[in-house]
Amino acid sequence: MSPKLFSATLEDVVQRLEWDNMGVRTDGLLLHHFRFADDIVLITLNISQAERMLADFDDACGKIGPQLSLTKTMFMWNL
Repeated sequence: MSPKLFSATLEDVVQRLEWDNMGVRTDGLLLHHFRFADDIVLITLNISQAERMLADFDDACGKIGPQLSLTKTMFMWNL
């Protein structure tokens, strides 16, 4: 898949997600993800949100086409 097509597909996936109450609010903005090329970083306050967001993202990808690579998936946190 070309980079532009993948980016457009990923945008469609993100638009389908209902993450209005997920993520981190900073300076009045709600941040729940960052994207660059074929990478995505999910931003959450706790592990339960992370699990739900990851499941939602995987489900939305499955409906459109891209597959989440579990071998490339990492979980990081800041204490």
